[in-house]
Amino acid sequence: MFSRSVLAATALALVSSSNAHMILSSPVPYGLDSLNNSPLDNSGSDFPCKQRTGVYSISEMNNMKVGESQTLSFKGGATHGGGSCQVSITLDKEPTKDSEWKVIHSIIGGCPTSEAGNLSGDSSYEGATKFNYTIPEGMPNGQYTLAWTWFNKVGNREMYMNCAPVTVSGGADNNDAYDKLPTMFVANLPREECSVPDSMNMVFPEPGDSVQTAESSALASTLSGSNCAAVTKLGAGAGSAGTPAEATGAASGAAGASTPAATPAASTPAAGGVFAPGAASGSYTATSLVSVVVTQSAAAGGATPAAGTPASAATPASPAGTPASSSGDCNSCSENGSIVCIGADSFGLCNNGCAVKQSLAAGTSCSNGTISKRDTSKIMKGTHAKAHARAKARAAAGAIHRNS
Repeated sequence: MFSRSVLAATALALVSSSNAHMILSSPVPYGLDSLNNSPLDNSGSDFPCKQRTGVYSISEMNNMKVGESQTLSFKGGATHGGGSCQVSITLDKEPTKDSEWKVIHSIIGGCPTSEAGNLSGDSSYEGATKFNYTIPEGMPNGQYTLAWTWFNKVGNREMYMNCAPVTVSGGADNNDAYDKLPTMFVANLPREECSVPDSMNMVFPEPGDSVQTAESSALASTLSGSNCAAVTKLGAGAGSAGTPAEATGAASGAAGASTPAATPAASTPAAGGVFAPGAASGSYTATSLVSVVVTQSAAAGGATPAAGTPASAATPASPAGTPASSSGDCNSCSENGSIVCIGADSFGLCNNGCAVKQSLAAGTSCSNGTISKRDTSKIMKGTHAKAHARAKARAAAGAIHRNS
């Protein structure tokens, strides 16, 4: 029979796991009264935006000017070791499964923290890392929807998605810039058909022009599952952009307007990547990545990380995964933003023809421009065999000594 203390601890763990996930704090999301902090349903039934009664009710409109820095912040302490996030846009005011989502900012690793485990069991905790992003130049004016998506590093293979109403000004009267943006990444819907690697930071196949790396270790770019070609297309919806609604201010149902201060942009966009999906298979690999902006992740206290330095613009080049030739600290490479494998235990990110050597995380390997988990079973067997041989040698030496 379980003791009361064991039962109490179990109940507390269940409450923490169900109530201490993460929700979007800034920009102010849709449907605050009905929004919970859990991930999307594994079946994908509530994709996009956690479909529910009152999902698109507006408590506060987020007014954003093109090119001005915006804050991405969160509430909740179940940060699951961090992971990778994207900020995306659809021109639909009330998105459906047919809506087309376009990426405007990607965060590789360290989102919403680079700390191991969870920061807090408090669902109102606000100490996770804050990030900055901008609405790109040329985005259409009007009212539409922004989404934050998150692929947690540890725990169940899940996808989080919160959506927020935005009214954009200072942009264009056409969709030209929007149409050129890459499609939002989707996986883990369901996890049995296509999942991101466990205990790794996902390197998005199409991160877009605005990219920052908040954690450069434990990177992976390979998905697993038999239906990834279909699951990853969910971000494209029906493949048509739609039309942004004319901004109507408070008349649209907003209780108030959140107007961000005009601050310098967090980074200068780098060049975009190219992704070429193949047929459905058990593994799915990004074939090209973009230059990244390395930023220092904030401590658990919640300080906002400093803006990174601009990444170099990419130029057309040969496919990623080309073996690197070394010259001092620089390993020459041909495709900006690609992962370059350097020896058996190191890698680099190509930046303007140079990849600086970095150590791989324990248990990972780099091959043909892809970082993945290493099969350690043979290594462990070999180590065990060597240890056994050394023990036998010592025993034999001891026997000789006793008989002499």
